[in-house]
Amino acid sequence: MPFQAAIIDLDGTLVDTLGDFVVVLHHTLADLGCHPVEIARVDHPFVEQTVGKGSEDLLRRTLAHAWGLPDDDAEAVAAVPLAWQHYQAHYSRLNGQHSEVYPGAREGLQRLVDQGVPLACLTNKPTAFAEQLLQAKGLRAFFSKVFGGDAFERKKPDPLPLIKTCEALGTAPAQTLMVGDSSNDAQAARAAGCPVVLVTYGYNHGHPIVEVPALAHIERLDALDWASLSLPVR
Repeated sequence: MPFQAAIIDLDGTLVDTLGDFVVVLHHTLADLGCHPVEIARVDHPFVEQTVGKGSEDLLRRTLAHAWGLPDDDAEAVAAVPLAWQHYQAHYSRLNGQHSEVYPGAREGLQRLVDQGVPLACLTNKPTAFAEQLLQAKGLRAFFSKVFGGDAFERKKPDPLPLIKTCEALGTAPAQTLMVGDSSNDAQAARAAGCPVVLVTYGYNHGHPIVEVPALAHIERLDALDWASLSLPVR
């Protein structure tokens, strides 16, 4: 086997969580006194192009978008701490209620486990929310390790989370496959020295994921052919 373990992303790779994000963000904006028109701006297309770099980034960009401000506007930045308090409360209550496991994800994880592949889940979602979602969707037992965006000093696309996850798995990065859905995952994997496979159905900030170099681009996780992944990066 070319690899000793696999690191799997969560949002957009295992579970379609856009519905969760939209509902939680709407509640958060309402708590902050936003008008219905402002709240309506935070729709599925906006969220799909915005998620992936952690909750703080999502909140800042959401507030700016709702208020018609630039992404890095000081008013939006200043409002993030208060928004985060409301966001946490709503997400804890609603996590998983408006999301679905992608077709083939459960089967793909089972196939890897049956082949003896150690698995870790690595996401920019806070660890507590990741654990809660994996439990709710019946996926937690597949993973020996789960790390969220608050587990390490930096988040993907920084390579540190992948390097630390490899250390926790006891495997070298070059022998640890990263499976994700976005350029964030690919960028982090390349910088950490991990090979990467990308699913074609997730969230990649509105850009075609097939344009991002990877060992393979797969339409379902159960299409991952573990034994044939010693292919050159294309």
